[in-house]
Amino acid sequence: MKITDLAVYNRLREWFEKQGYTEGVKDNMPIYCWDNVSYTPSGITPGHYVYAIEYSKLKLCDVPYNFRTREFFLHTLSGAYEELVDYVKAHIEDFDKQFFKDHIATEYYSLEFELNDFEYMPLEYIDEEMVACAMFRAINMRYAERRGDCDDWFYSVYRRKPEVLTQDLYILGARCFAEKRGGVNKFLEVTPKEYRTPEYYFALCLRNSTRVMEDIPDEILTTNFLITLINESVENIRSFSEKALEMEAEMQGRGKVKFWQAAIINDGYSIRDIPLNEERINFFLSLYTKDTPQYEYGFKSHYKAYLREKNGDEKPRNTTNELAGMMALMGAMSGMPNDEAIDQSTEFLKGSTNRKTHLPIYYANAVPEKYSKVYDKEEYLLEIYNKLGIQVEGEADYFYYDVVIPNNLSVSMFEGDYVIKDEAGNILIRYYDRGPFYDRAVNVTEINVTL
Repeated sequence: MKITDLAVYNRLREWFEKQGYTEGVKDNMPIYCWDNVSYTPSGITPGHYVYAIEYSKLKLCDVPYNFRTREFFLHTLSGAYEELVDYVKAHIEDFDKQFFKDHIATEYYSLEFELNDFEYMPLEYIDEEMVACAMFRAINMRYAERRGDCDDWFYSVYRRKPEVLTQDLYILGARCFAEKRGGVNKFLEVTPKEYRTPEYYFALCLRNSTRVMEDIPDEILTTNFLITLINESVENIRSFSEKALEMEAEMQGRGKVKFWQAAIINDGYSIRDIPLNEERINFFLSLYTKDTPQYEYGFKSHYKAYLREKNGDEKPRNTTNELAGMMALMGAMSGMPNDEAIDQSTEFLKGSTNRKTHLPIYYANAVPEKYSKVYDKEEYLLEIYNKLGIQVEGEADYFYYDVVIPNNLSVSMFEGDYVIKDEAGNILIRYYDRGPFYDRAVNVTEINVTL
């Protein structure tokens, strides 16, 4: 369900229009690259100075007063540039309420950072119209522009003028901003208790990737409440508490099932959003075999992480990748062209992999049909290594195992890839190690051995 389809969103829209309120107007002044400016007075525009500020080529003190136009500030004012905020605060008489409405419409940074617009605009500007404009913009930013959450402004209003935050704004905020991080749901904590209605809690759980349901009162978590959530989208299982996951409901053709079971039955990929235990693992495997995409893309990595945690194993670090990234950054900071810095670090990355003691973890192709329900891709590759007498000692990083290769095998380059050969020169396994450090891919692509 889109947020714009929620009853609360439509209520707010209807109320906004009924009050005769209007949103700000987005300014479309052209922004020009400062580096290409003609160094004559007639060739410079406020748009050039906007670019220069945004890319730290100039500071506000370098911008002539005649270029500090309303449009200039609509595009540059941001909590990321404290000197600009200080200037506006010192000359607030030049920035009326309409300016801030237009700023919200023009620049999404107006709602972000500790120094967002609502942190310093005059209190008389902060009213129901202004906060509704901010909510509509925040929703658009998240769901249309894909810029993520934008909640700093809400907390600024909560601190400075909480009385303008209506119940509908809190419900929409629950849908957009609420998350449980480090055991704390900051948004829930600031929500007045009288606004915590079933509608609010329902919005809180919609498409929420954190376990917000852990803080919802038991009387809200009825069977119908949970069924409605799952029917809206099986993705809502992400927000379920452990207690809710274990609750039961009738499912047509299945009788009583637990909610985690219902999610897996309806969508096998949902297993990645459900904490694992032996019962849940066995139930999933009773429905989806190792050759299914649900197993490959929903279960496998989740199960691997579960085993690692269960056995107390540390997740391997991609140390060489991290070092390559640092080398690229240092090269770029020293003046080296970006492409050259990346190429240099990538060469280091490939050269630092010891082909005599490291072999790939991943297999790119399908497991032969004879074994497809017995082994997944990585299990099959491990069996092949074992068949060849290659001893796997553990994961070196995300891409490679630490291995001991027997003397009768060798690793070498062949047609741009790497190959494992026997003493007769036969290619037994072929794999590639491609891409720069930030987009590396290592996969076995050819196996000429049978189990």
